[in-house]
Amino acid sequence: MVDANLAENAEIRGAQLMNNLKDIQSHYPDKIKEVRGKGLLTAFEMFDEKHLDGHKVSVGLMDRGVYAKETHHTTVRLAPALTIESEQIETLSNAVKDVVASL
Repeated sequence: MVDANLAENAEIRGAQLMNNLKDIQSHYPDKIKEVRGKGLLTAFEMFDEKHLDGHKVSVGLMDRGVYAKETHHTTVRLAPALTIESEQIETLSNAVKDVVASL
């Protein structure tokens, strides 16, 4: 684990993912209430569970090849692999943006 620099990669890629999610939030402030996380364990919370169902977001992400889990109806958790690369973070982020935009 130390040889692969997984902790460093998690910190760098986690910051990249958080920045991307916050950027998405800035484009959809009426849909995304909060972005939070530590390292690669991240989540975003949406407003109004009647219209912005976390399960629908999770299914939409799964259709785009991204595994996510909804929590408490309005929160979507993301926990990518510690070995994730920059391009994969961008793919994941684009999938989140596409799904949120479609709601």
